[in-house]
Amino acid sequence: MNAFDLRKGQSESIMQELISGCSKHRGQQSLGVRFHIKLLSLILKDLGQDSRPLSSANGKNSWLVALGQCVSKSQCASKELPSDCFDRGSDGYDELDFSKKIRLLNFLCDEVLCTEKLRSWTDRQNSKFVERVKEAKEKVLAAKDKKKLMKQKLQDETAKAIIAQNSAPILISEHEPTVSKIKTEVAQAHAEMLEAISMVPKSMKTKSDAVRTEPLLLDVNGHSFWRLNGYSGEPDILLQDMGTTDEGIHDEKWFSYELGQKKSVEEYISFR
Repeated sequence: MNAFDLRKGQSESIMQELISGCSKHRGQQSLGVRFHIKLLSLILKDLGQDSRPLSSANGKNSWLVALGQCVSKSQCASKELPSDCFDRGSDGYDELDFSKKIRLLNFLCDEVLCTEKLRSWTDRQNSKFVERVKEAKEKVLAAKDKKKLMKQKLQDETAKAIIAQNSAPILISEHEPTVSKIKTEVAQAHAEMLEAISMVPKSMKTKSDAVRTEPLLLDVNGHSFWRLNGYSGEPDILLQDMGTTDEGIHDEKWFSYELGQKKSVEEYISFR
C-alpha cells in the first residue's frame, strides 16, 4: 500500500466504512472520503486537470463532482448508477448501497492503475522483485557449486588416506584431521545450500502486491480460479465468474469455497 500511503488496518477501515455507510464525521473528512479524493487527484493530475484541490463539501470542487465526471466517461460504470446520483451531492452518494459503492471504488482503482505514477511505481516494484529472485537463485547455484567442490575435496583426501594406509599405516593419522575438517565443511556447505533454496520460495511468497498475479486456471466457461490472500493474510482459492448478460455487459461474480470443498477444487485445477 506504499503507493497510497495507507497504514496497516486502514484498508479494512475503508471497507467497513463502505459497509456501514458512515462517511460523515464532524469537522473532518472520513478515511474513505480522503482515499477517494486521493484516487481522484491522481487521475486528474494524470489528465492535466489538477488545478483545484478537491473538497469533501458539496460544491463545484466537491470530490463527488469529480467522481461524477469520471464515471460519465465510462459507459459500463454509469449504467449501474442512478442518473441523478451525483446531482444531489453527498446525500445521493450516501443513498447508494454497498455493492454500488464498492463498484465505484473498484472503478477508480482501475483508472488509477492506468496513470503514469502508478505504472512507474508498479514497474519499480516488479524490477525489485525480479532482482530479489535472481539474487536468491544465484545464491542457490553458488551454494551447490561449493558443496560439489567440498565433496570432491573430501573424496580426494579420502583416496590419499587409503593409499597411505596401504603403503605406510603410520601416515593415516596425518590425514584424519584433514578428512574430519573437510567433512565439517561439506556439512556446512550443505546447510548453506538448503538455506539458499529456502530463500527462493520466500522471495516468491513475499512479492509486492504490485507484481501481477496470474490465475491458477482459466476454463472454457468463463471461470477463473485465483489464489489470493484473504483478510487473514493466508492464501485462499477464489472463483471469478465473468458471466455476461444479453446486452453483452459483464456481470462479474466472485465465490469462495468452504473447507470441505477445497480439496475437490484443488484436484480439479491440478487435472486441467
